[in-house]
Amino acid sequence: MSLEIRHDRCAARFTAEKDGAEVGELTYVIDDGTMNINHTFVNPDQRGQGIATKMTDAAEAFARAEGLKVIATCSYAAAKIAEK
Repeated sequence: MSLEIRHDRCAARFTAEKDGAEVGELTYVIDDGTMNINHTFVNPDQRGQGIATKMTDAAEAFARAEGLKVIATCSYAAAKIAEK
């Protein structure tokens, strides 16, 4: 099974898809030069595979490319960002 991370900029959302089925999402808000990652979710049967980490990494890469500061009010994303 291949995992694909997609970004829907208009919806301010990253999704994780396996074989065309959505298995996770990350949402964010951009305000005043800051991206706030406010929600992550991975389907319970898909957890433990690093999917949320991959979505968080993709969101951070997008923010860097756009020159945005990154914060997280989502506890999972906040912990991942603090690890770096």
